[in-house]
Amino acid sequence: MCIPKDQSMNEDSVTVIVSRRVKVGREEDFEDWVSGISNAAWEFEGYLGTKIIRPSTHTNLDYVVIIKFNHYKNLKNWEDSAIRATWIEKTIDFTEGVVKVQKLTGLEFWFTLPKTPLKTPPPRYKMVIVTFLALFPTINFVNLILNPLLYNFQGILLMLINVMVTVIFMTYGIMPLMTRLFAFWLFKAAK
Repeated sequence: MCIPKDQSMNEDSVTVIVSRRVKVGREEDFEDWVSGISNAAWEFEGYLGTKIIRPSTHTNLDYVVIIKFNHYKNLKNWEDSAIRATWIEKTIDFTEGVVKVQKLTGLEFWFTLPKTPLKTPPPRYKMVIVTFLALFPTINFVNLILNPLLYNFQGILLMLINVMVTVIFMTYGIMPLMTRLFAFWLFKAAK
């Protein structure tokens, strides 16, 4: 998925998911490469980090590298840099096949399935429905639990803590569960 031109300067963070097949016996070279390119990316404004998903078996050597930048313009500076081009060129010796790249902004990152991160994001209306089904009870649950514990906190500080806890629950627990639960509907092929 490409980011539309009218969103190219959007202030939302951007997540790039890259899938690469590593040649047998060259896994250590790839791991060193990921470490090196990640260190190089730290020199660029807006870089938020890299995560790597390693193959679950030794017969399938597809690695997934997840890169995050705070703004699309900062990602674009990184993608257009000579430093990145040099690092990408180094992969020729130890990778094979087609590179799969997907860019996600906003809620789309919540709707990636484990072990299949390169699926096309579902339609926005489906993301809105599932997010609402997850968010409404989560907000109420967090408020029910935290508000009595934080009775000394008031106003914006209480809201800040509630939102922080809700976002953590949504990102690391609720949305991965909801995405798996509704995958049959979210990723249903259009006819």
